[in-house]
Order: sequence, then C-alpha cells, then structure tokens
Amino acid sequence: MKAASYERWIWIELIGFDNRESDFGVAAYLDTVGFIPESIFFLLYTPDFVHAHKGMESEWQLPMEVCSYGARPYGKLHDRQEWTNFQLRSLVEELQKHGIDIYCSFFDIYQFHDGDTLRESTWCAAHPELYEMRKTGKAFPAINPLKRFKDGSWYEDLFVQDLMRVMRDYGFDGYHGADGYTSPRLSLEVTDYSDDMVEQFITATAVEIEAGFAAPCDDNPLEMEQRADWIWNHRRLEWIRFHSERWGQLWDKIMSAIRQEGKKAFLNTAWTRDPFEALYRYGVDYRRLADSGIDGFVVETVGASLSVGAGETEYEPDSEFMAMLLTIKAYVPDTMLICLNAIQDTNEQWDALSHAPTALERDIYSLSNLYLQDSSGISRCSGGFMACLGDGISRDGWNWISKRWDGGFDEEPQRIIGIPMVWSDQLLHHSLEDYSVSRQWPVHKYMTELISLGAPLHSIVNVKDIPQSDGPILVTLLHLLPDDELQSILDYRNGSSVLIGMMTERISRIPAIAEWRIDCEVNELFCVIRDHYGAVAKAFTMERNADRVHLEVHQSTPTWIKEGINWLESLHFNPVSEEFLTSCVEGIIEQTNVPKVLRNETFIRTAVLEMAPNRLRILISNLHINYKSAHLDVGHPIERITVLTDFPGVPVTPRGSEFSLYVPGRGIVMVELTLQEVF
Repeated sequence: MKAASYERWIWIELIGFDNRESDFGVAAYLDTVGFIPESIFFLLYTPDFVHAHKGMESEWQLPMEVCSYGARPYGKLHDRQEWTNFQLRSLVEELQKHGIDIYCSFFDIYQFHDGDTLRESTWCAAHPELYEMRKTGKAFPAINPLKRFKDGSWYEDLFVQDLMRVMRDYGFDGYHGADGYTSPRLSLEVTDYSDDMVEQFITATAVEIEAGFAAPCDDNPLEMEQRADWIWNHRRLEWIRFHSERWGQLWDKIMSAIRQEGKKAFLNTAWTRDPFEALYRYGVDYRRLADSGIDGFVVETVGASLSVGAGETEYEPDSEFMAMLLTIKAYVPDTMLICLNAIQDTNEQWDALSHAPTALERDIYSLSNLYLQDSSGISRCSGGFMACLGDGISRDGWNWISKRWDGGFDEEPQRIIGIPMVWSDQLLHHSLEDYSVSRQWPVHKYMTELISLGAPLHSIVNVKDIPQSDGPILVTLLHLLPDDELQSILDYRNGSSVLIGMMTERISRIPAIAEWRIDCEVNELFCVIRDHYGAVAKAFTMERNADRVHLEVHQSTPTWIKEGINWLESLHFNPVSEEFLTSCVEGIIEQTNVPKVLRNETFIRTAVLEMAPNRLRILISNLHINYKSAHLDVGHPIERITVLTDFPGVPVTPRGSEFSLYVPGRGIVMVELTLQEVF
C-alpha cells in the first residue's frame, strides 16, 4: 500500500477498544479503520489520570472517568469497561506493534455524571486552590496549571514529575496537551484574578497596582471583581503578556522533561482562535509555545460540528477557520500543524459524519488546500488530520473519511490562482496594541470577512518573502506596518497590490503615499490598488450614504463592551461597511484570473489550483443549506472536465470556457479542468 503523503491521526477513548479480547480489540479496530494511523491519542479525560497514578508494582483499576470521556456509560459497540493499569499498558504495546505512536491526552476538567449524580475526580477535588477563578470570586471547575499549591509550591513542577512517571510506566510515545493545558478555559477579562495569579503578575512584571487592589481578596468577591476590572482596564497589555510568558514557561518545563525522556508533544491551539485572538482573549502566544520545542500544534479546525449546531450553536465558521489556519501557519511556519477533523463526539452529542457529511467533506477539502508561500515556493498549511473522535465508526464510515483525506492531499499544485495575504509578525503585536484602544480589525478579521464575500484568499506570505514573490498581493492594516516592512510593500513591483489601511498622520507624510493623491482624510479607511509598475489603478474610501465615516478611537474600554465571552462569540469591532468590503473584493478579483461566477454568486465560492500547465483543479463550495447550481466561466476554452468527488455522479460537459454543476448545501465539489492549448 502506498504511504500517505500526510499524517493520519486518531483521538479516541478507551471505550473504542475491548479488554475482553486477548489483543484488546486492536486487530479488529485497525481492520475496521482500513489503514494504520501514524499516531493514536488516548483521551483519558481528567488530570487524575496523571496525579492519581499508583505505579505499576501491582494491578489496580483505573477511575471510571478515565475509561470513557466523562464516564459515559456506553458506546456504539459496547458498554464502558473497567480497565486496569496493566491492561492499558498492554493496549499501548499492542498498538505500538503496528508502528503506531501512542500519546496520552486529557483535559483540565474533572467533573462527570454517574447516572444523575454529578461526581468529581478524587485528586482534583482535593485541591480547590488550583481551580480557575472567575473574577466574581467563583471557582470554575477546571485546573489552572499556572497556579500554586497552598504551601506555595508550583503545580507545574508536580505535573511534570507525575506526567513523566505516567509516560514511562505506560510506555507512551508522547503527550498531547489538550484543552486547559495550553490556555485558560475562560477569557482573560474574567479569569484568573485570584490572589495567587495577581501576586505572580505583580512579581513578574513589577506593575504597580492601584492602592487597595493589591491586598488579598480571595474571600471577598466584590473586591476581587473590582481588582479584576482595574487590571483589565488599566494594565491590560501587561496582563496579556504576563500570561503569554507564563504559558511559555509551563511548556518550557514540560518540553525539557519530554526531551530528556526521548518523547514528543503536540498541543491544541487555543479555542479555535487565530494568533491575534489567542493572544488577546487567552494570553496565548503560539510563537512562544513553538519556541519551547513542541513538535507541533493540533489546530482546532472543528467547523463541521459547529455548522451542524453542536451545543445548539448558531455558528458558521468556514471562512473564519480558513483564515485561522492560514495565519497560524504564517506565524509559526516551521511548526507542524495537524487539523482537528470534527467527525463525531458521542459524549458531546454531535455526529457530523452522520448528520452533516457535506460540511465535513467541505472542511476536509478546503482545509487541506490552504498554502504558505515563501522563497522556496508553496507548501500546505496542514500536515494532516486528526479524527475526533475515533470510536464506533463503521468500516464504511472510515472508508468515506480516508477517501476524502486522500483526495484533499492528492498531488501538489504548482501555483495558487488568487491573491496571497501578506503576514507580518510585528503587525500582529502592533494590532494587539491598536485594538486595545481603537477596536479596529486585525488581519484575521479582514481575511475572514473578505473570504466570506468571495475573495480568492487561499494562501499567505510573510512580508520578509515579498521580494522573492510574484503576482498580486493583499495587505491590510497598511498603516500599522513598521517602516521597513511598509517600504518593502511600497517597493513591490512583481505584480499588482491591493492595499487596505487607515489614513493616519504618519501615513499621510510618507512621500510615496502622498503621491497617490487619494481623497482620504485622517481616521478614514481606504483601499488602493496599484499595478505592477506601482501606479494607482483604483482608490476608494469607506463611505456610507455619501458621507464619510470616521472610525471611532476609544482611549479606554466602554463599559458596554463585554469581552468576558466564550470562543463562540465575536469580539467587539468597529464597523466596516459591507459596501467597502465588497468593493475591496471586487478589486481583488480584478487582479486575479479566478473563474467568474455567473449564477448564485452570493453562495458559490471557488478555490483554484494550477496543477500543471493548462490543468486546473477547482474546489467549488456552496454557502447555502440547499443545493445551488454553480455556473463558472474560467476565461479559457475547456477541453475536458473530470469530477474528482463522488458528487455530482454525472459527467460535466464544458461549453467553451464555461461549465455548470450542482453543489450540495454547505458542501463542496472538486473538479479538474484540462484547458485547450493555444498555439
């Protein structure tokens, strides 16, 4: 069998195997899966798996909540079983015989239901001083790994010690830092303002806290909330940067021990957030974590589960997650990224494979075809997929999944037809500072909205690689770029450029920009499109009802802006008119050779890959919940069309440079076009 060109991983609970079998059901499971995954991650649910470990001197029963996610009583194939430490070790060994790397994985949470009774894992229940503390003084039922025990010792030191013992005893190949061990569960505006964390903050940063707010107040909810509000409103950036360094220090310790053991570690990204929102909301800097020496990130690209309404959400994150994956890859280009593929989760009660297969198929094809452009060419942002979760899927289900995984990673394109977004690490941090006072859009927000309106944004390039680039480029937040990076953009002549920014006093004084002679006032958004000679081809500003809109600039956070929100809700941003964004998208499309959508243009989106001269692969997606016809004109006579997906199941016939087909609701179709040669 041909080796896959990408990583195939599975996240699974013990309930997916069978301890009544001599090999614990490994052979039967792998036969059902139909391939040998490179890695399997055991979801063991709670920190008690590490801290309540009793060693391997004798056989003992694992806690019930370790044996299935949240101690759920049954799966699709059998009831939850009572596993012992010896059985788990043997299961790891059985899987490793097939060349599979085995990782341990668990969350920071510890509550679970036993029938109608809410129970707590024993070790975690005994250490309430470690719980994540809301600013209201109420504990959130999750471990905060940055905190200290009552005696002043660091939790992280015990965690590393216990984790290494568990990894040695069971023979795990690596550790998966899952939810809660890579970021807080709650946003920084509302957590964790306990005496412990505030004391750490003051010690680490030497920030002076206003008189009265530095005193201990763990037992006074009102005073804790007042202190929290003061820190967030007056020392916000310091609070954010303190947390980014603390998470980095935690993973420095973990990775030092991991490397000494010759093992590996991958981390979940922070609640589906891009680099900006991960930092602003949760104090997580992906570059800082990457610098600790991790082997890679599992990126929470769980679009299908949200599209189908898991947890009763009303959230369609397709464009947002594409932008998120692109920006993370640009920020940590040398770090492996594996996409978390939201297939099913029985405990959380959603099943995209059964109830939203079109959205799942869309995720697979679209996420596997996003690209980083650098001086050496283009490369995929994703290195593969992790199936979430992998128990109880039928043989037919696995065949459906693996066929689409293979199709998504089939063949490397030579070129992406579209426009790459320009990424700047410095701009990320400048926009963090700017957003805190202005509420202006960061790069990721622009990307999300432009993609949703049809901009062909399927690649990203670091500003340092601009001199070696060719073709059109897109830049947002032009006004926040540092001088040297701004100059490299202004000097670009290897293609056209679409430049979006705000007119500031600094920008207006730059001679090259002054020569554009655009009618734009200070604090006004503009878009300038230049040709490859640097001449302005088109320029416009954001207007509404013929009156210019001057964007608000807040010097402090208005009381009506609530940022202690969960990851499913948007931050507050100043408005940018849809008219302005639509004009930007129209200008972007004019600079590219993407197909023209002739019908249902509100819903049909395309991504175009040049696989070889005169051979195009086009991914056609549909934003609507119902079937919609896609009628496309590629601008060049088509010789033949090959459908690469199961649907549509009929031939697609070209008519000159045009063709049409149906696309399922919230779904995607992939076709390959051979164009007629021109002599």
